[in-house]
Amino acid sequence: VHPTGLVKPDDPDSKIKFLAAEALRGVGGLVFDANGKRFANELGRRDYVTGEMWKNKPPFRLCLNKLASDEIAWHCKHYHGRGVMKFYESGADLAKDMGVELSVLEKTHDEHYEAYQKTEKDPDGGSYPAYPSGKSWDEASGKTGSGKKFYHNVIPGSKVKAEPFYVAIITPVIHYCMGGLEIDVDSAVISSKSGEAIPGLYAAGEVAGGVHGNNRLGGNSLLDCVVFGRVAAKAACIYMFGKDNKFQL
Repeated sequence: VHPTGLVKPDDPDSKIKFLAAEALRGVGGLVFDANGKRFANELGRRDYVTGEMWKNKPPFRLCLNKLASDEIAWHCKHYHGRGVMKFYESGADLAKDMGVELSVLEKTHDEHYEAYQKTEKDPDGGSYPAYPSGKSWDEASGKTGSGKKFYHNVIPGSKVKAEPFYVAIITPVIHYCMGGLEIDVDSAVISSKSGEAIPGLYAAGEVAGGVHGNNRLGGNSLLDCVVFGRVAAKAACIYMFGKDNKFQL
């Protein structure tokens, strides 16, 4: 389950959604709940961020300030053009649309900015366990046990009122299935009864399980299909034509 499925405001219940690139969080995008509060480490694993979203109040918004959106301008303009991301001239406009006081967004940004400044001075002096290791100064994420350690394109609360933002409403979405049929090194499907390979039956991609464990490494879904697709094809050729066939992959 991926935390940043993009909700189209005029079709919020659509079963098919665009997936926001994780780079949007990497450049400094912050995730707010319905009350304008941060509640997780935006740079945490997909399963972690999703889990924290389920504990908090939707709708959730992924918000990029000007520095962050400028760094990933093509994505923002692309999503904006598709109607799944909105541009706000100012943080004041954003707060009004969210139905929260501007002071709430200012405080949320100030707390994040202060954690960033403290981290710059003393990276491991915080009170909370950090992800992936060490200590974190960030209370919002630290309380979850996965404190934020890395910061990018951070702004203080004093800039929020006049700051332009690109914002998307996000929701957890299924985008890849880790579970599936058990396979061996030749992509042959393993029988659940005998524990041995089933002759002539091969699997690759999402239909096969056990390749990625519980949480897939980003960018490796298609690689899995290519690698094990070729492994399965080669094994199938050998099964059909023998090891001396002329079809060499």
